[in-house]
Amino acid sequence: MGWYTNYEVEFEDYIDWDDNDVKLCLKPFNVDYLYLRDMDKPRVILCVYSQNPIENVLTALKSCYPVNMCYHIYNSSDAWITFT
Repeated sequence: MGWYTNYEVEFEDYIDWDDNDVKLCLKPFNVDYLYLRDMDKPRVILCVYSQNPIENVLTALKSCYPVNMCYHIYNSSDAWITFT
């Protein structure tokens, strides 16, 4: 058994979001996502199953968009963690 955790990920630079590319990139991880277009910097909410460490998911996402990003648990006051 497991659980899902929602993460908010912010990209440090502009990205040209493509749902098809992201679906292929994240397919092995059992991740749902919501891309937020109306933010100062591009952001995505990831719903990640507990058996997939967020670092592995971000590494896959970085293969699609090779920019620095930061993340934290969605809707929390935790500090943002830089992922490069």
